[in-house]
Amino acid sequence: MKIEELDDVEHDRNDDGCRTTQIVKADAKRALVGAGARILFYPTLLYNVFRNKIQAEFRWWDEVDQFLLLGAVPFPKDVPRLKQLGVGGVITLNEPYETLVPSSLYHAHGIDHLVIPTRDYLFAPSFVDIRRAVDFIHSNSCAGKTTYVHCKAGRGRSTTIVLCYLVEYKHMAPAAALEYVRCRRPRVLLAPSQWKLISPSQSRSISS
Repeated sequence: MKIEELDDVEHDRNDDGCRTTQIVKADAKRALVGAGARILFYPTLLYNVFRNKIQAEFRWWDEVDQFLLLGAVPFPKDVPRLKQLGVGGVITLNEPYETLVPSSLYHAHGIDHLVIPTRDYLFAPSFVDIRRAVDFIHSNSCAGKTTYVHCKAGRGRSTTIVLCYLVEYKHMAPAAALEYVRCRRPRVLLAPSQWKLISPSQSRSISS
């Protein structure tokens, strides 16, 4: 009996050690990706601005639904234009160093601002934040107001939110929602961690 108990304790220690190692690796990966994202932010932003200037199809934002826009990080000069388009709410998925428009400027134009800082490239918002975001979009839509959902390029983090909204409130299947959004904004691209959140099983978790 004592031998079995000692074995169980040893297994528990091994499991704790594995979990600790996994957490350390995840933290290291997050820090490394974060450092790379900071270094690449302005070069990739300038690249996107350049393409937007020379390619008509490389739009800064696209209409996904009557009351929903998906796109790239806005500049302060874009705020009056967004207001003209009927935008009454903005969801920012950027971290602070990526954010170019302060909440105060949105508020000065009568636009609500929901900030969900999410690391670029391989990361996705939490279930809690996704729930907040899709409800924010739905609330604005019911009031006849458009929501602009953006990250840096309007490809991954912001697309994750938009897809979850379409699955939750437009009752689309995840694959159908992705195909629909790609028709509206062809350059959307999800990381595996982002797509995982939109799978049928995870969609049910968001709804509950």
